[in-house]
Amino acid sequence: MSRAEKQQVIGIILCERVLQDVLRRDHISCINIHNGIPVQGFPATIPLIYAFAQLTGSHQEFTYQFKIVDRQNNIITSSPVAKVEPLPNRFMTHKIISAFSGLTFHEEGMYNVVLTLEGEECGTLPFQVMQITPDSGD
Repeated sequence: MSRAEKQQVIGIILCERVLQDVLRRDHISCINIHNGIPVQGFPATIPLIYAFAQLTGSHQEFTYQFKIVDRQNNIITSSPVAKVEPLPNRFMTHKIISAFSGLTFHEEGMYNVVLTLEGEECGTLPFQVMQITPDSGD
């Protein structure tokens, strides 16, 4: 199958929570979307964060995996490889989700959420981890 026939990444989001409608499974809400993660010190552990992506429809089964990498492309963590079932209609979109718990960052900087489809990198989302100082209230 050529790359043009395979599913394409529409978008990737990093967020604090993902809600899925019980009756309408294709209705998803992403809560507290991040483009940066402020922390008070290092190492910093994020209790729970989600990666969500929307892909064009596919009539074939495929696998996906999310990875979080640092600026040198070292893998900080990765989700298990998950299988996605085909869609009945090519105009529908796949919505894929992975959760990362206890994610630890050891330094400030730019990181990337990387999405692989069938083992091939297909999309990235850059985000920054930055140290902040709490307001002294003065």
